[in-house]
Amino acid sequence: MRQVENLETSTTEKSGIQRLVELFPRATPMRILISLTVSRGKGQGLEENSAIEYGTDKMVFFESCLPLELEDKFHLQNSDGSVEADAFVVGLHFMGGRRAIAARFAADVRNWILEG
Repeated sequence: MRQVENLETSTTEKSGIQRLVELFPRATPMRILISLTVSRGKGQGLEENSAIEYGTDKMVFFESCLPLELEDKFHLQNSDGSVEADAFVVGLHFMGGRRAIAARFAADVRNWILEG
């Protein structure tokens, strides 16, 4: 697996997330550090550390350098393993070589802090 660090954010790049979040007015600001894993067949995959910047009961919003596209599936997990889930990309905003991602959980998430 190739690992990409992605913990620093800039004001310009946050505007990509802001544009996505405007479409989901129930999104709550947060900062939860996560690890993302994207399977790419034949045992290969991509991994990245990021942070959930906003969330709803069914969705998360974060920035990524990974080559994620609409409908791509990935796995996310927080640092202590209490939140672990699969999700699908449902929205993208490209800016400065990075992507602002809106993703929907594939199923209900155990220990997720937001309720519907």
